[in-house]
Order: sequence, then C-alpha cells, then structure tokens
Amino acid sequence: MSVLSRFFGKKNPLDIPLPKLRESQIKLEYQIEKVEKEIASIDQEIARLFERAKMARTKSEELTIATKIKTLNQRKKNLQKTHMQLNKQLMLISNLVIIKENESILKGTPTWNLLKRMSPEELEEHLTEMQLDAQNFNENLNRMLGMTDQTIGAGVEFEEDEELAEIMRTIHAVKEGELEPDAAAEKVTGEEKAKKKEDWLEEL
Repeated sequence: MSVLSRFFGKKNPLDIPLPKLRESQIKLEYQIEKVEKEIASIDQEIARLFERAKMARTKSEELTIATKIKTLNQRKKNLQKTHMQLNKQLMLISNLVIIKENESILKGTPTWNLLKRMSPEELEEHLTEMQLDAQNFNENLNRMLGMTDQTIGAGVEFEEDEELAEIMRTIHAVKEGELEPDAAAEKVTGEEKAKKKEDWLEEL
C-alpha cells in the first residue's frame, strides 16, 4: 500500500483537499520531532551507562552494562530508520501541498496535464523524489518531473550492530581515562563518525 493511500484512501493525490494535506504535514512533523527527542534521550542514557561503567568492579558488571548499551544502540538504529521513512513521507506530503497551493496557476498547463495523467503510484514516486520549494516552484517543477531516476538523497546508511567486544573495549578506555563517557557514547553510536563526515563535506 502506498503512503498516500494509507493517509487518504484511493483518492487521486491531486484531488486531496489542501486542509487535509496540511493536517497530515503537521502530524508528520510532530512524529519526527518525537522520534528525534527519543534518539537524544537514548544518547544521554548511553553516556550515563559509560559513566557507570567507570565504577564497575567485575567483568560481569561490565558485560551487563555493555549489553544494555548494545540494546539501546539497536533501538537508536531502528529509530533512525523510522526517522528516515517519516522524512520521506514528509517530503511527499510537503511537495503535494506546494502543488496544491499553486493549483490555480498550473491548471490548463502542460505540466498539470502531465501530473493528472500519472497514476497515483507514479505521482507518489515523483513527489517523493522532488525537493520543491515554494519560492522556486514555477521554475523547477518541469525540470524535476524529468528526474525519474533521481534518488531522494536523504537516505541514511546503517552500520551493522556493534559487537559486545567493541563496547567492552570502549568501557575499558573510559575506565582508564582514555575516553570521556560522552565521547564513548558518540563512538559507539556512530555519531563521531557522522560528525567527521560532516566536517569533511564542509571543507570541500
């Protein structure tokens, strides 16, 4: 089942009332914010667990903490996937909102005719790939309609689940003072790697 059909049934996307689209847009924004807060909470909990690990006296205590960190890290990865899907849905709805806001201008043009001829599935695919902006709408819609093989460019690649052995090594680094708990949390959750990539991209 397509995203739009889950939201609005079998209606043609172009026939969905603008108020309903805006309502769905607000709901998606709220869901995304909720997921982001949960991810931030998990990051904080992982940092607290590394802080606790500094006081662990036995291998068994360390392993218990490492297992908790592993579980939280997997939960974070699942939330990141959910976050990616929600953002993809938001892109789709936001683009449809922009088109509906410009419906009176588009009607009777070749662009509108092209949109109307598309099946709901084809239109949804295009709307998911587009990155429309209300200000540049008129100048780039036709160009974007031709980009059928363009990827959305906002996907997130997810690494394999962290091994307990790596988490244990990180715990030892914290206990020996080589890493601060916050830095250890970033290392385990992959945030450190993401930050380095962002810094590298900014330098280009």
